[in-house]
Amino acid sequence: MCCLFGLIDYRHSLSIKQKNHILSTLATSAEARGIDATGIAYNYGGRLCIYKRPWPGHFMRFRVPAEPRVIIGHTRMTTQGSALRPWNNLPFRGNADGQAFALAHYGIIHNDTDLRRQLSLPNTRIETDS
Repeated sequence: MCCLFGLIDYRHSLSIKQKNHILSTLATSAEARGIDATGIAYNYGGRLCIYKRPWPGHFMRFRVPAEPRVIIGHTRMTTQGSALRPWNNLPFRGNADGQAFALAHYGIIHNDTDLRRQLSLPNTRIETDS
């Protein structure tokens, strides 16, 4: 199914090398739950940065700068929507009231098409149940 991972550098004491090593280790460990795509998201310089590829976690080469204190990650096991299309892989970029955010979730919604219709949700090119 998929896996969420991440790190919080509360004291801002981790070096760039340590952060990237921890993320690589977490992404590789998370492969047990999905190898079709891997991605991370963090804020840097006042903007949202998302890096994702249709690869298993151990293929990723993270290059996170020193400043981000919170980083979320996701490995994907494809259930619908091709992992070769970047918009199907997580974290997703969103916007609410002019503020960018990243979303990564775990699980499958089987009635996503019905919910989209019932709630008049906008169409997107995302082919997953998100």
